[in-house]
Amino acid sequence: MSMKAVLLAAGRGTRMAPLTDRRPKPLVPVAGRPIIEHIAGGLAAAGVDEICLVIGYMGEQIQERLGDGGRLGTKLTYVWQEEYRGTGAALLLSEDFIGEDHFVLGWGDIIVPSSNYRRMLQLFQQQKPEAILSLNRVDDPWEGAAVYVRNDYVDRIIEKPERGTSTTQFNNAGLFVFGPVLLERLRQTEVSERGELEVPSAIDALLQNGHRIRAFEIEGYWSDVARPSDAIAISGEVITDMAHSGLIVHPEARLVAETTLKAPALVGPDAIVDNASVGPNTVVMDDARIGSGSKLADAIVMPGADVGERCTLHHAIVEEGAIVPDGSNVSGNSASAAVIGAEGG
Repeated sequence: MSMKAVLLAAGRGTRMAPLTDRRPKPLVPVAGRPIIEHIAGGLAAAGVDEICLVIGYMGEQIQERLGDGGRLGTKLTYVWQEEYRGTGAALLLSEDFIGEDHFVLGWGDIIVPSSNYRRMLQLFQQQKPEAILSLNRVDDPWEGAAVYVRNDYVDRIIEKPERGTSTTQFNNAGLFVFGPVLLERLRQTEVSERGELEVPSAIDALLQNGHRIRAFEIEGYWSDVARPSDAIAISGEVITDMAHSGLIVHPEARLVAETTLKAPALVGPDAIVDNASVGPNTVVMDDARIGSGSKLADAIVMPGADVGERCTLHHAIVEEGAIVPDGSNVSGNSASAAVIGAEGG
């Protein structure tokens, strides 16, 4: 059974700044690869053979990176959203691509274990529901959308509920299967108070009109990678999911002398780590260099960056091509990572 997918990837990702000053949010790296590659590759492996990417902010970088999708095992089509007017407006731009088919709908910055794509499509093929809405469990869904479920079907959704008022732990996980009825409903939906046409408003209208939407719970991690600190945190979970040992070292990486790796950690191709301590929760990407005596934990070092000797980086991201001088001590925290720019500051 062939399946299409639409990924909405046009937004600015303002909370991800300063990383999004130089790249669109879907290209922010998680576990050594852009977020969008994890998503598109996972969908392709689950049997999605065509993906439409709705792009906008710095979208040409996404086109250049992903190309026609052949490297990821799928066929990519691109649609431009020149003026951001909400997720619903973005989805309607892909109407010609969707046609009369059911399709997977997702966001270009929400990352989950790829096994979930396969599980969700198997559920769709076996039970043939009208639609599927995915859920993830949280302590309180006040930052997203509280989803109430009855007998495996979505009963109601409350967007951005007041903190502490929800009696469900289910949050709208931002991954769906829908048919063209969603597009029909979007065309009848009014813009929100923010002046945007929003997908959740159309979903709520479908529920109120008696459409049955099957609930599907995500297994494993879930992240919308909202901030630089989230990119660090989720990288560790993705690495652990990819390798039982929690350690991934590319064959073309070079670990020198007494280098110590603490899981989860990843070292990419042509990276050089010289008598340093790397990890836990640390990614050293392609062509990066870590000098002798340096200690990195909860960190991402992007391609071509150079971390000098005797540096300490904690909750920190080193931008692509940046130089960190010898002896630097840079620390952020779990809520706000320090980002070292191209000039080393």
